[in-house]
Amino acid sequence: MNSKTQKIVLMALFIALSAIGAQLKIFSSIAFDSLPAFLAAFLLGGPEGAIVGAIGHMLTAALSGFPYTLPLHIVIALEMAGICYVAGWLVHKKKMAIWLAALIAFLLNAFISPLILIVWPGFGWAVCVALFFPLALASAANAAGAAVLAYLLKSRLFRKTK
Repeated sequence: MNSKTQKIVLMALFIALSAIGAQLKIFSSIAFDSLPAFLAAFLLGGPEGAIVGAIGHMLTAALSGFPYTLPLHIVIALEMAGICYVAGWLVHKKKMAIWLAALIAFLLNAFISPLILIVWPGFGWAVCVALFFPLALASAANAAGAAVLAYLLKSRLFRKTK
């Protein structure tokens, strides 16, 4: 990456791709909005991925009519920001392989983030369990897709120009 301007343009592109992914729903507000967020984290870094992840989730939630209430969707957006931040941090600061960071992002998104539903008023274990399969499926597809694309795009985006 040669400049801040390029990074901002790529973030805008990833946010736009999240809006498109938000239209590709698996179940309710579970969609393909996080693939671009994970990709941003892998290619640009944790803070950039976090921004894309939070905005991407809020786009999906808004386009779905906030089915789990606005306050809960804000919490989920913060969870997505945290997961994307961790994924980017692992790749950029800890020099972890992208595939391993993608696996950790999947595990956090599919198994840790839905635990908020257990304690959220009006939800509980039943809702958490009901969302397990669609969330695990979407998380796996989003993280794996982002990892594959990151490997394919990394050399093209970060090559040195003369």
